[in-house]
Amino acid sequence: MMDEQMHSGGRDLHGGGTASSSDIPPTAFKNFGPNVEGNERMGSGLLGSAMVLWGLRRHGITGALAVAVGVALLGRAASGYCAVKDAVRARPFTREVAQEHGWASATVTSAAVTIGRPKEEIYKLWRDFANLPRFMEHVEEIAVVTPQRSRWTVKAPLGKTVKWTSYVVEDVENERIAWESESGAEVPNFGWVEFRDAPSNRGTEVRALIAYQPPYGEAGRLLNTLFRETPAHQMRDDLRRLKQIMETGEVATSGMRES
Repeated sequence: MMDEQMHSGGRDLHGGGTASSSDIPPTAFKNFGPNVEGNERMGSGLLGSAMVLWGLRRHGITGALAVAVGVALLGRAASGYCAVKDAVRARPFTREVAQEHGWASATVTSAAVTIGRPKEEIYKLWRDFANLPRFMEHVEEIAVVTPQRSRWTVKAPLGKTVKWTSYVVEDVENERIAWESESGAEVPNFGWVEFRDAPSNRGTEVRALIAYQPPYGEAGRLLNTLFRETPAHQMRDDLRRLKQIMETGEVATSGMRES
């Protein structure tokens, strides 16, 4: 598997030279195809076959579960791809972000949405960070201290919260906003959002990226991936709520999640 190459022209991934969406490798958030090979693939096939046969001889929930696991293992062997294994391994791009920032580990996610409103309106709403909790589900509160600094309170597992102060490092009116946490933050992080005219006068393309150092390092990243909704799903949901606010003035309470 070849590592992605950065196309940032030497620009930093944070600070005043925060990389734009065009600087992010197209493969940064995609899987790279087969990730189960050789003996591991063969073992999955043998174990899967055995579990299916064993499950078919049993009755009730035990047999059904055994068959389900066996079928999954057979699929793993046939395709050479394991979704769980792909989910928990850090991408080369993610490792690069962690190394550049001196973090033990990193979670990096990006998402985009097309909103049927002018980019000037969306920029104006986002630029007032106090509006972000309206559509960012895990952000409990943002207190704006100055136009450049704001204090964030974000929901964490087990009913806890984490707090930090962020400052705006780049602000191009109606086009781009970038921010990062101040030194000593409980969860070091940075992010950016871009606004571009959508083709055929369909409104505005909004693309955002957020990166942070998960608590407890690599173990925290793995636990977050395995046992909680993934950051990618969270961001897509947040942007869908932004779309609803901008287009209808409110967030639908029973929206179906897109795949």
